[in-house]
Amino acid sequence: MKLLFKMFISGRNKEGLSEREIQNCLWAWEFLLSGKNNIKLVTYEANQHNSRTRFSETKNVVYLGADVKPGNGIEANSRMSILACLAHELSHAQRFELGFQRPIELPDVLIDEAETSLHASFISVLSPKDRDDLIEDARDRLNQWLAHLKE
Repeated sequence: MKLLFKMFISGRNKEGLSEREIQNCLWAWEFLLSGKNNIKLVTYEANQHNSRTRFSETKNVVYLGADVKPGNGIEANSRMSILACLAHELSHAQRFELGFQRPIELPDVLIDEAETSLHASFISVLSPKDRDDLIEDARDRLNQWLAHLKE
């Protein structure tokens, strides 16, 4: 029952992006960077179903995936805009450049995701709605971390 409920409230887009959507994401990425960073946005997986948007520490790039677009869930992560999602991944890259070591195991990965969303919420070009969604995403991740500790 817990898994079924989680599936209802969360989830981002799964359908591969069109060429036009990919181009819009590239423009959004350039807007976020504003000439301040050289982090590359790799797009070759974005047209694939179920592809994931993610930062790669080993290659120092962000991969664009289908899940850059919001989904149908009610959690903040599900409804974050493309710009907010890209800002989150850019924040992973910025935090990596600052020397943050990202945990990859539960529950600590949830803390890293929360901190990254908070970091992203300070990117000046974001709308108040994007900032609110990122802050709410951070809160949700912290709540998940706390719940995991009680298990």
